[in-house]
Amino acid sequence: MSMAKVEEKEILKALYDLEQERWPEVLNFISYLKYIRTREPESSAKPRTAQDMLQSELVGLWADRDDITDSLSFARQLRRQAEHRHRNDNATS
Repeated sequence: MSMAKVEEKEILKALYDLEQERWPEVLNFISYLKYIRTREPESSAKPRTAQDMLQSELVGLWADRDDITDSLSFARQLRRQAEHRHRNDNATS
């Protein structure tokens, strides 16, 4: 994927082209992006404690999702999809 400047209207068009049932996934991904942007660089990061994780925005991120009955299976599915997209992106580069 190109890192060229993206216009807001492009993002909105892509969102509207996506079925509304998938919009919660978009919000989850945006939350993830905001989280990783605020993290310290790995080289200077101190280990996170369980208390740190409980206070993060990540805990409970999927709590309101009625379509996720097994969070471990759902996370595995997302990883497989991401790996598949990554392989396809590399094949077309």
